Amino acid sequence: MDPEQARASAERDQLWASLRALRPEIECLAAEDFDSSERQRQILVLLARIVLAEMDFRAGDAEEAASGE
Repeated sequence: MDPEQARASAERDQLWASLRALRPEIECLAAEDFDSSERQRQILVLLARIVLAEMDFRAGDAEEAASGE
């Protein structure tokens, strides 16, 4: 693993670990317990951004694997 990959992996791990603090609120959203609050809107936006970043990361991994790097 090159230094850039190691850095990206560490950042991902840190991001996912930081979500533990939001777990109770994420569980409520997963259970469809919506109150349309600003807090819930912010969490939904955050989760969407995290999912997109993870998809981009995995797409990059797939491209590297396909190119044989």
